Amino acid sequence: MKVSYSKSFQKEYRKQSGKMQKSIANVVREVKEAKSVEELTDCKKLVGFNHMYRLRIGNLRVFFILRIDGDTISFEYLVSRGEAYSKRMEERLRGKDL
Repeated sequence: MKVSYSKSFQKEYRKQSGKMQKSIANVVREVKEAKSVEELTDCKKLVGFNHMYRLRIGNLRVFFILRIDGDTISFEYLVSRGEAYSKRMEERLRGKDL
């Protein structure tokens, strides 16, 4: 699959420790090699959203959009578990899920 990254995702990635960055890089590699979303570990489609998915990496959550063509994934947000399920994050995700 093709992969793109939002500025928000890249900024949060740079803030992480070296060990966590390696974990995130491993997940991104897994996403690139996957043929479909069903092959990804700890990946769930968000209820009430059309194209938004969530990946779990320890205490972090990665939110991404699977584009309509089914071959492009856009990593949008990398947030802590506590922030991931807040109303504010839900509103941000709804704005991206077109």
